[in-house]
Amino acid sequence: MAVILVTGAGGQLGTSLKKTAKRASQHQWIFADREQLDITNHDQLKQYFAQHQPTHCINCAAYTNVRKAEQEPDQARAINATAVGLLVERCNARDTTLLHLSTDYVFDGEKDSPYTESDPVNPLNVYGKTKAEGEQIVLSTCIKGYVIRTAWLYAKAHGKNFYRTIVAKAKAGKSLQLVTDQIGSPTSTEDLSSFLLKIVTQPPPFGLYHFSGKQPLSWYEFAHRILQENNLDVSITPIFTPSDEVKRPRYSALASIKNISS
Repeated sequence: MAVILVTGAGGQLGTSLKKTAKRASQHQWIFADREQLDITNHDQLKQYFAQHQPTHCINCAAYTNVRKAEQEPDQARAINATAVGLLVERCNARDTTLLHLSTDYVFDGEKDSPYTESDPVNPLNVYGKTKAEGEQIVLSTCIKGYVIRTAWLYAKAHGKNFYRTIVAKAKAGKSLQLVTDQIGSPTSTEDLSSFLLKIVTQPPPFGLYHFSGKQPLSWYEFAHRILQENNLDVSITPIFTPSDEVKRPRYSALASIKNISS
């Protein structure tokens, strides 16, 4: 039996992992949101790990507000990088396996085909830079560590995300404006949760893995699919990313060249 600690459990991925836990009840699951466990607090981390003795830690805690990170780089780094080092320290001390979630935003978007695990990172913004720092900490210092990059996460039934926003606006009869010049890999949190459980139960070699939806789409194209899936019909106007927007990768679709069953 695994004892699985999920940090940052108050978000949409954490909520999906709670559903996954119900069908994997042979394991002990411990869900901690930021109020219960602040991963930037060394003493709190040490006490929590001593109390619960997790065999695995899935780190969903992150500073994810891309715009705000530009004004708050220290706060973003504290959660996305420095705190990851504290988690690694605890995992190494307790022989705990760490599954750390990362992002497609570690890439610059200049490639025209999906990024794989072997592609070099080159983040464009503070969020991407701090996430890349966190990745490197895990890959270079964690004894039993995985970095799982994912992209454009959405849950259909819960959370604040693009999928649910589009459905809500369409049901309210609002017209939509969506960018066509950002392309990525929309990823279901339920699918990602199943993937994370598979790593726990059928562990591949430690290291870096990608998991995302298989179809690269623009936000405009993704919105069209959402409307079709929900039998909704509102007008969508294609637009370009505003010039005053935070720099984001133009193309950040992900693909994996690794088989986790190997």
